[in-house]
Amino acid sequence: MGLSSAEPVPGTAAGERPLKVLVVEFLPSGGMFQFSYLFGEALAALGHQVTLLTGPRPELASRRAGFVVDPSLPTWHPNEGLETGGLRRRARRALRALQLVAAWGSVLVRVRRERPDVVQFGELRYTLDTAAFALVARFGGARAVVDVAHNPVPYDVTGSSDSVEKSGRLTRALLARAYAAADLVLVLGEGPRTELLRAFPGVRRTAVCGHGDYSALVRQEAVDVLPSAAPPAALFFGAWTKYKDIPLLLDGFALVREQLPEATLTLAGPVMPDVDLEEVRRRAEPIGGVDLRPGYVAIEDLPGLFAQHRAVMFTYATVNISGSVHMAYTFGRPVVATRVGAMEDAVEDGVTGLLAEPTPRAVADAMLAVLGDPDRADALGAGAREHAERSSTWSGVADKAVAAYRDTLAGSAGR
Repeated sequence: MGLSSAEPVPGTAAGERPLKVLVVEFLPSGGMFQFSYLFGEALAALGHQVTLLTGPRPELASRRAGFVVDPSLPTWHPNEGLETGGLRRRARRALRALQLVAAWGSVLVRVRRERPDVVQFGELRYTLDTAAFALVARFGGARAVVDVAHNPVPYDVTGSSDSVEKSGRLTRALLARAYAAADLVLVLGEGPRTELLRAFPGVRRTAVCGHGDYSALVRQEAVDVLPSAAPPAALFFGAWTKYKDIPLLLDGFALVREQLPEATLTLAGPVMPDVDLEEVRRRAEPIGGVDLRPGYVAIEDLPGLFAQHRAVMFTYATVNISGSVHMAYTFGRPVVATRVGAMEDAVEDGVTGLLAEPTPRAVADAMLAVLGDPDRADALGAGAREHAERSSTWSGVADKAVAAYRDTLAGSAGR
Protein backbone atom coordinates (compact mmCIF):
# COMPACT_ATOMS: atom_id res chain seq x y z
CA MET A 1 0.00 0.00 0.00
CA GLY A 2 2.23 2.78 -1.29
CA LEU A 3 5.53 1.16 -0.23
CA SER A 4 8.06 0.27 -2.90
CA SER A 5 10.78 -2.34 -2.71
CA ALA A 6 13.30 0.49 -2.22
CA GLU A 7 11.68 1.62 1.01
CA PRO A 8 12.79 -0.70 3.83
CA VAL A 9 10.48 -0.95 6.81
CA PRO A 10 10.94 -2.45 10.28
CA GLY A 11 11.30 -6.21 10.02
CA THR A 12 12.39 -6.21 6.37
CA ALA A 13 15.91 -6.29 4.98
CA ALA A 14 17.04 -3.65 2.50
CA GLY A 15 15.45 -4.32 -0.87
CA GLU A 16 12.73 -6.59 0.53
CA ARG A 17 9.22 -5.34 0.04
CA PRO A 18 6.53 -5.78 2.72
CA LEU A 19 4.36 -8.84 2.27
CA LYS A 20 0.62 -8.86 1.75
CA VAL A 21 -0.76 -11.45 4.18
CA LEU A 22 -4.34 -12.71 4.48
CA VAL A 23 -4.93 -14.56 7.76
CA VAL A 24 -8.12 -16.62 7.85
CA GLU A 25 -9.72 -17.60 11.17
CA PHE A 26 -13.34 -18.61 10.71
CA LEU A 27 -14.39 -18.31 14.36
CA PRO A 28 -14.37 -14.70 15.67
CA SER A 29 -13.67 -15.39 19.37
CA GLY A 30 -11.81 -17.82 21.58
CA GLY A 31 -8.24 -19.01 21.76
CA MET A 32 -7.69 -19.63 18.05
CA PHE A 33 -9.04 -16.19 17.16
CA GLN A 34 -6.85 -14.53 19.80
CA PHE A 35 -3.82 -16.40 18.45
CA SER A 36 -4.54 -15.27 14.87
CA TYR A 37 -5.21 -11.70 16.01
CA LEU A 38 -1.96 -11.35 17.95
CA PHE A 39 -0.04 -13.09 15.16
CA GLY A 40 -1.49 -10.65 12.60
CA GLU A 41 -0.72 -7.64 14.78
CA ALA A 42 2.89 -8.78 15.17
CA LEU A 43 3.26 -9.19 11.39
CA ALA A 44 1.86 -5.69 10.89
CA ALA A 45 4.31 -4.32 13.47
CA LEU A 46 7.10 -5.55 11.16
CA GLY A 47 5.66 -3.45 8.34
CA HIS A 48 3.62 -6.05 6.48
CA GLN A 49 0.05 -5.47 5.26
CA VAL A 50 -2.18 -7.92 7.11
CA THR A 51 -5.90 -8.65 6.99
CA LEU A 52 -7.53 -11.02 9.46
CA LEU A 53 -10.62 -12.43 7.74
CA THR A 54 -13.11 -13.76 10.30
CA GLY A 55 -16.76 -14.00 11.31
CA PRO A 56 -19.28 -11.48 12.67
CA ARG A 57 -18.84 -9.43 15.86
CA PRO A 58 -15.17 -10.31 16.43
CA GLU A 59 -13.88 -10.34 19.98
CA LEU A 60 -11.12 -7.85 19.15
CA ALA A 61 -11.03 -4.95 16.69
CA SER A 62 -8.21 -3.50 14.61
CA ARG A 63 -5.92 -1.15 16.54
CA ARG A 64 -2.69 -0.99 14.52
CA ALA A 65 -1.86 0.59 11.16
CA GLY A 66 -1.43 -2.07 8.50
CA PHE A 67 -3.66 -4.57 10.33
CA VAL A 68 -7.35 -4.90 9.50
CA VAL A 69 -9.90 -7.22 11.10
CA ASP A 70 -12.51 -7.99 8.45
CA PRO A 71 -15.64 -9.65 9.93
CA SER A 72 -17.27 -10.57 6.62
CA LEU A 73 -17.35 -14.37 6.84
CA PRO A 74 -20.78 -15.94 7.55
CA THR A 75 -19.63 -17.97 10.55
CA TRP A 76 -20.42 -18.15 14.27
CA HIS A 77 -18.87 -17.78 17.71
CA PRO A 78 -17.46 -21.12 18.88
CA ASN A 79 -19.14 -21.17 22.28
CA GLU A 80 -22.65 -20.25 21.22
CA GLY A 81 -25.30 -22.93 21.52
CA LEU A 82 -23.15 -25.57 23.23
CA GLU A 83 -25.85 -26.09 25.85
CA THR A 84 -28.46 -27.24 23.34
CA GLY A 85 -29.01 -30.89 22.54
CA GLY A 86 -31.20 -33.27 20.61
CA LEU A 87 -33.00 -31.89 17.57
CA ARG A 88 -31.74 -28.35 18.17
CA ARG A 89 -28.16 -29.50 18.18
CA ARG A 90 -28.61 -31.45 14.93
CA ALA A 91 -30.32 -28.48 13.30
CA ARG A 92 -27.52 -26.18 14.46
CA ARG A 93 -24.89 -28.50 13.04
CA ALA A 94 -26.66 -28.60 9.67
CA LEU A 95 -26.93 -24.81 9.58
CA ARG A 96 -23.29 -24.38 10.50
CA ALA A 97 -22.22 -26.81 7.79
CA LEU A 98 -23.98 -24.57 5.26
CA GLN A 99 -22.37 -21.48 6.79
CA LEU A 100 -18.95 -23.11 6.57
CA VAL A 101 -19.44 -23.98 2.90
CA ALA A 102 -20.40 -20.36 2.23
CA ALA A 103 -17.41 -19.10 4.24
CA TRP A 104 -14.94 -21.22 2.29
CA GLY A 105 -16.51 -20.00 -0.93
CA SER A 106 -15.99 -16.41 0.24
CA VAL A 107 -12.36 -17.18 1.08
CA LEU A 108 -11.69 -18.67 -2.34
CA VAL A 109 -13.21 -15.65 -4.09
CA ARG A 110 -11.22 -13.28 -1.86
CA VAL A 111 -7.91 -15.05 -2.47
CA ARG A 112 -8.44 -15.21 -6.24
CA ARG A 113 -9.31 -11.51 -6.32
CA GLU A 114 -6.49 -10.21 -4.11
CA ARG A 115 -3.72 -12.73 -4.87
CA PRO A 116 -1.91 -12.17 -1.53
CA ASP A 117 1.70 -13.14 -1.03
CA VAL A 118 0.60 -15.39 1.82
CA VAL A 119 -2.78 -16.77 2.80
CA GLN A 120 -2.58 -18.39 6.22
CA PHE A 121 -5.10 -20.67 7.86
CA GLY A 122 -5.31 -22.03 11.37
CA GLU A 123 -6.79 -25.24 12.72
CA LEU A 124 -8.38 -27.58 10.16
CA ARG A 125 -11.27 -28.51 12.42
CA TYR A 126 -13.67 -30.31 10.13
CA THR A 127 -13.55 -32.69 7.17
CA LEU A 128 -14.82 -29.85 4.98
CA ASP A 129 -11.88 -27.68 6.08
CA THR A 130 -9.30 -30.17 4.90
CA ALA A 131 -10.97 -30.64 1.52
CA ALA A 132 -11.53 -26.90 0.99
CA PHE A 133 -7.99 -26.03 2.04
CA ALA A 134 -6.63 -28.21 -0.75
CA LEU A 135 -8.95 -26.48 -3.25
CA VAL A 136 -7.79 -23.01 -2.18
CA ALA A 137 -4.17 -24.16 -2.41
CA ARG A 138 -4.73 -25.39 -5.96
CA PHE A 139 -7.06 -22.76 -7.38
CA GLY A 140 -6.74 -19.67 -5.16
CA GLY A 141 -3.69 -18.10 -6.78
CA ALA A 142 -1.90 -17.00 -3.59
CA ARG A 143 1.88 -17.09 -3.88
CA ALA A 144 2.10 -19.21 -0.72
CA VAL A 145 -0.60 -21.14 1.15
CA VAL A 146 0.25 -21.69 4.82
CA ASP A 147 -1.36 -23.65 7.62
CA VAL A 148 -0.64 -23.24 11.32
CA ALA A 149 -0.99 -26.78 12.65
CA HIS A 150 -1.81 -26.18 16.31
CA ASN A 151 -2.65 -29.88 16.56
CA PRO A 152 -1.24 -31.80 13.58
CA VAL A 153 -4.01 -34.37 14.09
CA PRO A 154 -7.07 -32.41 15.29
CA TYR A 155 -8.64 -33.44 18.57
CA ASP A 156 -12.14 -34.87 18.57
CA VAL A 157 -14.12 -32.61 20.91
CA THR A 158 -17.59 -33.53 19.63
CA GLY A 159 -17.58 -37.30 19.35
CA SER A 160 -18.69 -39.89 21.89
CA SER A 161 -15.83 -42.35 21.33
CA ASP A 162 -12.89 -42.77 23.67
CA SER A 163 -10.44 -41.61 21.02
CA VAL A 164 -8.80 -38.27 21.79
CA GLU A 165 -7.73 -37.53 18.23
CA LYS A 166 -9.81 -37.76 15.08
CA SER A 167 -8.82 -41.13 13.73
CA GLY A 168 -11.19 -41.88 10.85
CA ARG A 169 -9.65 -43.08 7.61
CA LEU A 170 -11.28 -40.30 5.57
CA THR A 171 -10.13 -37.65 8.06
CA ARG A 172 -6.52 -38.86 7.89
CA ALA A 173 -6.57 -39.08 4.10
CA LEU A 174 -7.94 -35.56 3.67
CA LEU A 175 -5.49 -34.18 6.25
CA ALA A 176 -2.63 -35.80 4.35
CA ARG A 177 -3.86 -34.21 1.13
CA ALA A 178 -4.27 -30.78 2.76
CA TYR A 179 -0.82 -30.78 4.37
CA ALA A 180 0.76 -31.97 1.11
CA ALA A 181 -0.97 -29.10 -0.72
CA ALA A 182 0.39 -26.49 1.71
CA ASP A 183 3.49 -24.57 0.66
CA LEU A 184 4.39 -24.24 4.34
CA VAL A 185 3.11 -25.71 7.59
CA LEU A 186 3.94 -23.74 10.73
CA VAL A 187 4.02 -25.56 14.07
CA LEU A 188 4.36 -24.27 17.61
CA GLY A 189 7.23 -26.43 18.80
CA GLU A 190 9.64 -29.23 17.94
CA GLY A 191 7.35 -31.83 19.48
CA PRO A 192 4.43 -30.95 17.20
CA ARG A 193 6.76 -30.84 14.19
CA THR A 194 7.98 -34.37 14.95
CA GLU A 195 4.38 -35.55 15.30
CA LEU A 196 3.36 -33.82 12.06
CA LEU A 197 6.15 -35.36 9.99
CA ARG A 198 5.65 -38.80 11.52
CA ALA A 199 1.93 -38.81 10.75
CA PHE A 200 2.14 -36.97 7.42
CA PRO A 201 5.48 -37.51 5.66
CA GLY A 202 4.14 -35.78 2.53
CA VAL A 203 4.50 -32.31 4.10
CA ARG A 204 6.80 -30.27 1.84
CA ARG A 205 8.08 -27.56 4.19
CA THR A 206 7.74 -26.92 7.92
CA ALA A 207 8.97 -24.28 10.35
CA VAL A 208 8.63 -23.76 14.09
CA CYS A 209 7.17 -20.32 14.84
CA GLY A 210 6.37 -20.73 18.55
CA HIS A 211 3.56 -19.16 20.58
CA GLY A 212 3.41 -15.68 22.06
CA ASP A 213 1.98 -14.47 25.35
CA TYR A 214 -1.15 -12.41 25.97
CA SER A 215 0.27 -9.31 27.66
CA ALA A 216 -0.86 -7.14 24.74
CA LEU A 217 -4.49 -7.84 25.65
CA VAL A 218 -4.36 -6.91 29.36
CA ARG A 219 -3.20 -3.97 31.45
CA GLN A 220 0.28 -4.25 32.98
CA GLU A 221 -1.00 -3.88 36.54
CA ALA A 222 -3.19 -6.92 35.98
CA VAL A 223 -0.15 -9.16 35.47
CA ASP A 224 1.79 -7.88 38.49
CA VAL A 225 -0.25 -9.72 41.16
CA LEU A 226 2.00 -12.31 42.85
CA PRO A 227 0.79 -15.91 43.23
CA SER A 228 1.30 -15.64 47.00
CA ALA A 229 -1.33 -12.89 47.10
CA ALA A 230 -3.91 -15.54 46.22
CA PRO A 231 -5.15 -18.27 48.58
CA PRO A 232 -4.18 -21.92 47.96
CA ALA A 233 -6.46 -22.02 44.94
CA ALA A 234 -5.83 -23.86 41.67
CA LEU A 235 -7.40 -22.95 38.33
CA PHE A 236 -8.33 -25.05 35.33
CA PHE A 237 -8.91 -22.62 32.47
CA GLY A 238 -10.10 -23.30 28.93
CA ALA A 239 -12.48 -25.58 27.11
CA TRP A 240 -13.64 -28.63 29.04
CA THR A 241 -12.92 -31.53 26.71
CA LYS A 242 -11.93 -35.15 27.18
CA TYR A 243 -8.27 -34.83 26.15
CA LYS A 244 -7.75 -32.47 29.11
CA ASP A 245 -8.65 -35.33 31.48
CA ILE A 246 -10.79 -33.52 34.06
CA PRO A 247 -11.41 -36.80 35.96
CA LEU A 248 -7.64 -37.07 36.63
CA LEU A 249 -7.62 -33.48 37.88
CA LEU A 250 -10.51 -34.13 40.26
CA ASP A 251 -8.97 -37.36 41.55
CA GLY A 252 -5.70 -35.57 42.22
CA PHE A 253 -7.44 -32.67 43.93
CA ALA A 254 -9.35 -35.06 46.20
CA LEU A 255 -5.97 -36.23 47.54
CA VAL A 256 -4.86 -32.60 47.96
CA ARG A 257 -7.89 -31.86 50.13
CA GLU A 258 -6.91 -34.67 52.48
CA GLN A 259 -3.66 -32.87 53.33
CA LEU A 260 -4.63 -29.24 52.61
CA PRO A 261 -8.35 -28.90 53.44
CA GLU A 262 -8.39 -25.16 52.70
CA ALA A 263 -7.33 -25.75 49.07
CA THR A 264 -9.84 -24.92 46.35
CA LEU A 265 -10.12 -25.70 42.65
CA THR A 266 -11.92 -23.66 39.97
CA LEU A 267 -12.87 -25.00 36.55
CA ALA A 268 -13.69 -22.14 34.18
CA GLY A 269 -14.44 -22.38 30.47
CA PRO A 270 -16.90 -23.64 27.88
CA VAL A 271 -18.05 -27.25 28.06
CA MET A 272 -17.50 -29.19 24.85
CA PRO A 273 -19.98 -31.84 23.67
CA ASP A 274 -17.61 -34.67 24.59
CA VAL A 275 -17.80 -33.80 28.31
CA ASP A 276 -20.82 -34.55 30.50
CA LEU A 277 -21.23 -31.52 32.77
CA GLU A 278 -23.54 -33.36 35.15
CA GLU A 279 -21.00 -36.15 35.54
CA VAL A 280 -18.33 -33.57 36.41
CA ARG A 281 -20.68 -32.10 39.02
CA ARG A 282 -21.31 -35.55 40.52
CA ARG A 283 -17.59 -36.24 40.81
CA ALA A 284 -16.78 -32.78 42.21
CA GLU A 285 -19.49 -32.51 44.88
CA PRO A 286 -18.15 -35.07 47.40
CA ILE A 287 -14.62 -33.65 47.12
CA GLY A 288 -15.60 -30.19 48.29
CA GLY A 289 -13.87 -26.92 47.47
CA VAL A 290 -14.56 -27.24 43.73
CA ASP A 291 -16.07 -24.21 41.99
CA LEU A 292 -17.51 -25.03 38.56
CA ARG A 293 -17.86 -22.06 36.21
CA PRO A 294 -18.99 -23.46 32.85
CA GLY A 295 -19.09 -20.88 30.06
CA TYR A 296 -16.81 -18.72 28.01
CA VAL A 297 -14.57 -16.32 29.96
CA ALA A 298 -14.38 -12.90 28.30
CA ILE A 299 -10.99 -11.24 27.92
CA GLU A 300 -11.88 -8.44 30.31
CA ASP A 301 -12.59 -11.02 33.06
CA LEU A 302 -9.26 -12.83 32.77
CA PRO A 303 -7.16 -10.59 35.09
CA GLY A 304 -9.54 -11.05 38.00
CA LEU A 305 -9.81 -14.78 37.40
CA PHE A 306 -6.06 -15.41 37.38
CA ALA A 307 -5.40 -13.06 40.30
CA GLN A 308 -7.67 -15.19 42.50
CA HIS A 309 -5.60 -18.34 41.97
CA ARG A 310 -2.09 -19.41 42.90
CA ALA A 311 -1.48 -22.00 40.17
CA VAL A 312 -2.98 -23.20 36.89
CA MET A 313 -3.63 -26.87 36.16
CA PHE A 314 -3.02 -28.86 32.95
CA THR A 315 -3.63 -32.53 33.69
CA TYR A 316 -3.96 -33.40 30.01
CA ALA A 317 -3.99 -36.87 28.47
CA THR A 318 -2.04 -35.48 25.51
CA VAL A 319 -1.15 -32.04 24.18
CA ASN A 320 0.84 -30.19 21.59
CA ILE A 321 1.36 -26.57 22.67
CA SER A 322 -1.42 -25.12 24.80
CA GLY A 323 -2.27 -21.44 24.49
CA SER A 324 -3.61 -21.59 28.03
CA VAL A 325 -0.10 -22.30 29.32
CA HIS A 326 1.06 -19.04 27.75
CA MET A 327 -1.96 -17.30 29.25
CA ALA A 328 -0.87 -18.52 32.70
CA TYR A 329 2.67 -17.30 32.06
CA THR A 330 1.34 -13.88 31.03
CA PHE A 331 -0.17 -13.49 34.49
CA GLY A 332 2.94 -14.85 36.23
CA ARG A 333 1.23 -18.02 37.35
CA PRO A 334 3.12 -21.30 37.77
CA VAL A 335 1.57 -24.31 36.11
CA VAL A 336 1.17 -27.90 37.23
CA ALA A 337 1.05 -30.13 34.17
CA THR A 338 1.21 -33.78 33.25
CA ARG A 339 4.34 -34.96 31.49
CA VAL A 340 2.62 -35.90 28.23
CA GLY A 341 2.81 -34.99 24.56
CA ALA A 342 4.78 -31.82 23.93
CA MET A 343 4.14 -30.33 27.37
CA GLU A 344 7.88 -30.38 28.06
CA ASP A 345 8.29 -27.95 25.15
CA ALA A 346 6.17 -25.42 27.04
CA VAL A 347 6.88 -26.12 30.72
CA GLU A 348 10.36 -25.99 32.26
CA ASP A 349 10.06 -28.34 35.21
CA GLY A 350 11.09 -26.54 38.39
CA VAL A 351 11.42 -23.21 36.57
CA THR A 352 8.00 -22.19 35.19
CA GLY A 353 6.01 -24.90 36.92
CA LEU A 354 6.01 -28.56 37.84
CA LEU A 355 5.59 -31.59 35.59
CA ALA A 356 3.96 -34.69 37.03
CA GLU A 357 3.27 -38.19 35.81
CA PRO A 358 -0.39 -38.59 34.81
CA THR A 359 -1.50 -40.28 38.03
CA PRO A 360 -3.67 -38.84 40.82
CA ARG A 361 -0.90 -39.18 43.43
CA ALA A 362 1.74 -37.48 41.29
CA VAL A 363 -0.65 -34.68 40.35
CA ALA A 364 -1.62 -34.19 44.00
CA ASP A 365 2.01 -34.02 45.14
CA ALA A 366 2.81 -31.36 42.54
CA MET A 367 -0.28 -29.35 43.47
CA LEU A 368 0.63 -29.50 47.16
CA ALA A 369 4.17 -28.37 46.40
CA VAL A 370 2.83 -25.15 44.87
CA LEU A 371 -0.42 -24.47 46.73
CA GLY A 372 1.13 -25.20 50.11
CA ASP A 373 4.29 -23.09 49.61
CA PRO A 374 3.61 -19.42 48.68
CA ASP A 375 7.33 -18.64 48.32
CA ARG A 376 7.83 -21.47 45.86
CA ALA A 377 4.73 -20.39 43.96
CA ASP A 378 6.20 -16.88 43.65
CA ALA A 379 9.56 -18.23 42.45
CA LEU A 380 7.90 -20.41 39.81
CA GLY A 381 5.59 -17.56 38.86
CA ALA A 382 8.61 -15.30 38.32
CA GLY A 383 10.10 -17.98 36.09
CA ALA A 384 6.85 -18.14 34.15
CA ARG A 385 6.82 -14.37 33.62
CA GLU A 386 10.47 -14.37 32.56
CA HIS A 387 9.78 -17.19 30.08
CA ALA A 388 6.91 -15.20 28.57
CA GLU A 389 9.04 -12.08 28.24
CA ARG A 390 12.11 -13.92 26.92
CA SER A 391 10.84 -16.80 24.82
CA SER A 392 7.14 -16.22 24.15
CA THR A 393 7.05 -12.87 22.39
CA TRP A 394 4.86 -12.29 19.37
CA SER A 395 7.66 -10.35 17.72
CA GLY A 396 9.73 -13.54 17.86
CA VAL A 397 6.84 -15.54 16.40
CA ALA A 398 6.45 -13.04 13.56
CA ASP A 399 10.20 -12.95 12.83
CA LYS A 400 10.33 -16.73 12.47
CA ALA A 401 7.16 -16.82 10.38
CA VAL A 402 8.34 -14.10 7.97
CA ALA A 403 11.68 -15.85 7.49
CA ALA A 404 9.78 -19.04 6.66
CA TYR A 405 7.42 -17.15 4.32
CA ARG A 406 10.34 -15.65 2.40
CA ASP A 407 12.17 -18.98 2.15
CA THR A 408 8.98 -20.55 0.85
CA LEU A 409 8.36 -17.77 -1.68
CA ALA A 410 11.95 -17.91 -2.85
CA GLY A 411 11.76 -21.65 -3.34
CA SER A 412 8.51 -21.62 -5.27
CA ALA A 413 7.69 -20.42 -8.76
CA GLY A 414 4.27 -19.40 -7.45
CA ARG A 415 0.89 -20.78 -8.27
